[in-house]
Amino acid sequence: MSSLYSAALNKVNVTIPSGGFIHWDVDTSIRPFPIGVQGVLSLAKQDGDVGGFQCVPELFQKLEAWLETQPEDRNPMAPDTTGFEIVKIEMDPGDLLIFNSLLAHGIRPNLSENRVRMAQYISMHPAEEDNEEERGVRIDSWRDREAPKRAAFPGDPREWEKKNAEVAELTPLGKKLLGLESWR
Repeated sequence: MSSLYSAALNKVNVTIPSGGFIHWDVDTSIRPFPIGVQGVLSLAKQDGDVGGFQCVPELFQKLEAWLETQPEDRNPMAPDTTGFEIVKIEMDPGDLLIFNSLLAHGIRPNLSENRVRMAQYISMHPAEEDNEEERGVRIDSWRDREAPKRAAFPGDPREWEKKNAEVAELTPLGKKLLGLESWR
């Protein structure tokens, strides 16, 4: 069943002028490594001024060897990028960038005076149909029109979608990705 995927509840990000960072969205201390793909859909131009996606491809290519040189107490979610080139990716509205979840990545600083970076994040990982807790959280979030409770993405405090939107109609594929219907 490893070829069957589950969708994460995706998020939108608006970045006001601020600093940047590099991180992983998976715990790199887990073996075997977690399997997943992620994407960034650009909703506005992302250039040198407004910031945008940045990544460390060489670290991804050398990850196993690099990990062997790291201290045991390293942060498995935030790499030390010393000695690696951080590659900055410019994107136009509508561009979709897809990458392996083990690619260290992040948002570069927004140096503009009044522009925001707008992007939608997408992630997929192998379906865990027997993980009832995860499946239930996804279904409840969809049905109740609420963002999952996560520190990095606290959701909309106005609860606009919950109060004003209808529950999204799902295609047969959407029902499987959410977990309403089985892949089996």
